[in-house]
This record gives sequence, C-alpha cells and structure tokens, in this order.
Amino acid sequence: MTDTMATSAETLTNGQDQKPPENGNSHVDADEEDPIIHEIPVFLAKSLAQQLYLFQYPVRPAHMSYDTTTVLDSKVRPQQKQVELAMALDSKGTNYDESKGEQIAMNVDGTMGTREAEELVFPSGVMDKQLLASAKAVPNASRYAVGILGGNELHITPLEAVLQLRPNLGYLDKSDKTAKAEGRTLDDPDDPQDDKEEEVEAKPVTVRFAKSGTDYAKKQREKSFAFQQKKSEEEPWIPTRFHHVKSTQWEQESQKLFCRKMDDEIASLNQTPKQYLEALVTDPFSDEMKVKQELDP
Repeated sequence: MTDTMATSAETLTNGQDQKPPENGNSHVDADEEDPIIHEIPVFLAKSLAQQLYLFQYPVRPAHMSYDTTTVLDSKVRPQQKQVELAMALDSKGTNYDESKGEQIAMNVDGTMGTREAEELVFPSGVMDKQLLASAKAVPNASRYAVGILGGNELHITPLEAVLQLRPNLGYLDKSDKTAKAEGRTLDDPDDPQDDKEEEVEAKPVTVRFAKSGTDYAKKQREKSFAFQQKKSEEEPWIPTRFHHVKSTQWEQESQKLFCRKMDDEIASLNQTPKQYLEALVTDPFSDEMKVKQELDP
C-alpha cells in the first residue's frame, strides 16, 4: 500500500509542466525532476462498510445546517436505502405564524378529537415539525468512500449510499382528503372523485385472459415508477435513534472509521491487478463476471 500511495503522491506534487525528454526515458527523468517528498500509508476500514450513508441537503443553505436542530424521529429502509427524518420546528419563534401552523395541522389531521392520537401527523395541534425524505444522489455508491486523515495515516471506509434529503410535503395531499371527508371544501365539478355513484344495471361481459408478456416487457414494467414505488412501500420502516454531531455516541461510532487491523496486510504487491482488486473489495466478483473472464481471459 505504501508503494501505491507513493505513486499518487508523485503525481500530486507535479505542479509544473514536464518537457518531453530528448532521450525518450520519460520515467527516469520524471523521478529526478519530481522526487517523492512524503509517503502516507492507506488503510481500508470495514467496520461500517455496509452501514455508512452520506447525507446531503441540496435545498438547505450551508450556513443553516441541521447540526443543532432537534430530530424528533428517524427511520430507515435498509433494502431500499431510504431514510426519513422528522425535524422539530420552533413554533414559539418570532418568525413562526401560530395561526397558520394551527390551520395546517387542522387541515391535515382534521378537527381535534375526531381521530386517534397515533394517527395524527401533528399531535400537538400545530405544525411543529418538518419531514425530510431521502432520494439516491447516485444509483451506485460503490465508487465512493469516506476518508479520515490522522497521525500521517489515511483510513477510508466504503459508502453504502449517498442520499439527498429534501422536505416531504406528502401531508398536503392528506390535508385535501381530510378536508373533503369533513365537508370543509366545495365540490369540484371537474373532479371525477366527487361524482356520486349511481346504480347501474348489471350487464354480462366477456372476460379474456391475455398471455403473459415477454421477459423484456416484464423487465420494462419492473423499471416503471409505479412498480418501484410499490416495491418500496412493501419494505417496513425500521425505527432508529439519531445522534447529533459531537455527541458521545457520535464520538464512539466515529472511531469505527479507523482500521482496527492495521498490522494485517490485505494483499501483497506482487499479485496481479485482478487479484489485488479482489482482495480490496468486500464482496467477490459475481458468477457472471467470473464466467466472462474465464471465456475471455
């Protein structure tokens, strides 16, 4: 690992354009003109390899971070790599309109006393929290890692997912349904859901069963948004406990970013490139890749 890092350091220290050598020996001349000035050993930490998520807040200004905001609730779907956070709002602040907050809470949950407490989005009767829902920033985060530099050592941990968290306004749809159920909105003649059901005389119909589609059509359906949404909803939410930056639990978990087996060598540098990469990754190559490599070495 030291030799590999030395090569990277050599490239980084090359701040000037290199003139093509007249004798054609470019590698020797590059070493003489741009010597290695420092070497840093690199260690691969795996304690959090399948649990480390990177959160991004693209609609939140950098000077207004959530570091000091109270997290009321947090949950995760590990298979779908989804996260949802309930952030507390300062309903007593000077910039908060209490009457608007009460109105939103009533529109979402309905009139107080008409529903069970566990079914309410805002049990306090006022909009006192904001929901943040995640979306994948990149389809596959296997190329990314988090690194921590300390004591002249670089420790890197692979990322499980890179997520962008944005406000979830799904409760607004719920407020429309609640208002219609309580009769607090005027009927829209253009809304087909408001049409009264009329009794229709039963008529015989012919039912035909279509043949199952091809594998290609099935794969296309699986890629559709409706299919993905249904698949996502099938996985139950797992409640979690959120710990802020600089908290005691955060300090303990951060220590897992350091490699615990620094004396163990994961691979020797006399291996082939393929063997070296296999030793670095957590999961081995798939069977499909192995067959392809055997057929086309």
